[in-house]
Amino acid sequence: MINAVKKSFGCQLNSLTLYLKENYHSGSPESGFANYVFHQTNSSMPFETANNVNISTIDQNRLSEAPTLAAVGYALVCGKHFNNDFLEIWADGLLRLSGRNAFPLHRNSFFYRPIELFGIALGTNHYYKNQPEKLVWLQDIFTQGEKQLIHSDFWTFLLSAYAAHILSINWKLIRLPLVDEMDVDQLALVKWLRSVAPTFASKFGVVELEPSIDKALLEYSLEYPIPTNDSARVALLHFAIKKTIIQIIQSNKDDIEQICSNPQQAIEWLHITCDKIHVVTQHLQSCFQKSISELPKIRSMQILLQVLSTLRDDICIIDTEISEQIRMHSSLYISNNHGNIFTGDILNMTQNQESITNQTKINTSNSTIGFINSGSGTVCNFSQHIGQNIDEVTKLITSLREIAKQFPDTQREEALVYLDDLQEDISTPEKQKPERIKIRLTRLLAIGGTIAGIVAGATDFSNNVLELSQKLNVPIELNHHSIPKIPPSTSQP
Repeated sequence: MINAVKKSFGCQLNSLTLYLKENYHSGSPESGFANYVFHQTNSSMPFETANNVNISTIDQNRLSEAPTLAAVGYALVCGKHFNNDFLEIWADGLLRLSGRNAFPLHRNSFFYRPIELFGIALGTNHYYKNQPEKLVWLQDIFTQGEKQLIHSDFWTFLLSAYAAHILSINWKLIRLPLVDEMDVDQLALVKWLRSVAPTFASKFGVVELEPSIDKALLEYSLEYPIPTNDSARVALLHFAIKKTIIQIIQSNKDDIEQICSNPQQAIEWLHITCDKIHVVTQHLQSCFQKSISELPKIRSMQILLQVLSTLRDDICIIDTEISEQIRMHSSLYISNNHGNIFTGDILNMTQNQESITNQTKINTSNSTIGFINSGSGTVCNFSQHIGQNIDEVTKLITSLREIAKQFPDTQREEALVYLDDLQEDISTPEKQKPERIKIRLTRLLAIGGTIAGIVAGATDFSNNVLELSQKLNVPIELNHHSIPKIPPSTSQP
């Protein structure tokens, strides 16, 4: 599931990166804003910008124009260094801008263009950080301009409100749109502000809505084409999608680690998961009874067969371990047999281990009560056998790893996981149990079988698994009926 998520959204991120790269120009406020988005999140543009035109070489006559003033402002706060002569010309351009009408009737000014407004606010605040009196003209514009944008779209208002916040001007709160009323650009902006300006975002109640925003953002990204209107919005989308996916993967990882560190939680999680599998199975069964046009694709069902095969192996492992734990922790067995209560254990024998427990009976008038006491018997030391062949076993596992690296993605990942588990079983005395190791080996042999005739090294892989089973003294046999045959991708319908 996690790999599927990575691949799906990875394609979208690559598409957004390509758009940013093709439309990047250091002299534009949109590209400046895009750079600022990544800079504020301790990252960098997802492509190389070294060969782009240097912003300090642009025509100095344009330094009185709002778009250029904004582009320089973004560059300043992102750490770009300019010579003093250039900055003096830029500051003079700001002075000339301050003398213009920021609110003309035709609304054709920088104040109504949020990317320019934000860049100018950032640059001015950064350049005059030690001269607060130089900020008054722009602070006055934001104070007067709040009512000008109160009925604008939410994206414009929110970004402009954040620009005012940077200059210590706090606009009145407006009603935050419902999450399902926001478009994907608004969702991305809210996600970014939640990360870079949590105090500001909390005033709008964004923090409490983040889970819903994440869900809506991903659903929109999966169901609809990602809009690419300009570099500024695309950069926000790139950040928001990547951030959300990373959080989901990290959350799943943390949950799994927590479950794995607590056996009781692991059992409870498995119980809940089994209930869900049962419900889904019933639903899937009903789907199979419908018309053929509604059935899943053959390829999807074949992949499911392979996953189910892994699940069966896991069930065998869990069954073995739980049975072993019950046997170890049960000190008293009582069963009613026509007035006789009898408890005890019997001789347990496996291929490599033989143990004997003693049975004690106490007679009463109507019953016999027996208690189990572990006795000493003969034990064939499986761990000792592993130790005698450890060098050869290690070499075979190393060889299997190298061969597995040539497998297709799915088989490679699965094989490496089983080899890691096998290595751990062999290296950990309490896990050195023939039943566990046999399950690992059987699954590895099955993986080799699924790609036999497709990958050149599959035969060597299977032969090495069989040789490894001999070295470990754990005989295995391959059940060909249980191996799902998955054709190469070129043959899928």
